Amino acid sequence: MLLSHNFALPEGAVRSLNREEFAEVFTQFFAQGSSQEELSAPNNVDCALIDNPHWIVELRYPMSEYSPAAMGELVVEALASYRQNQSAEGFYVMTLGGMKTTPPTGALPALQTGEWGVDVVETRSPAEFLAEINWDKLAGAKPKEQIFKIERSV
Repeated sequence: MLLSHNFALPEGAVRSLNREEFAEVFTQFFAQGSSQEELSAPNNVDCALIDNPHWIVELRYPMSEYSPAAMGELVVEALASYRQNQSAEGFYVMTLGGMKTTPPTGALPALQTGEWGVDVVETRSPAEFLAEINWDKLAGAKPKEQIFKIERSV
């Protein structure tokens, strides 16, 4: 699973994360476990910062144990918990995931056919962000089991 970051918050709301800081959020989360009782971070997830213009983090996990949507939930929890620890509030963290069904367009590390790409979004208005990217049309073009959307307020 590859993660990208869409920071769609106004300047001054919270500090934007650079690629290394974004990757560190997940490296620490999966190394230390989560702080929420309802979701516990598995310790069998490997996180790595990757060299790709769009994708930032690669998550490797046992697919027999975690669905892509379950990992999407954990990704939301990781970033939301990180932001809450900074006393940030008044916005949403979303994951928009989709399985790649077309041939790869770039050299490794790039999203390969059958792999999941997840856009991790920070926004004040999920509805506005989703309208801007035409999410309904994008989601409607894929079978339900090849896409997910998860959001949580911070």
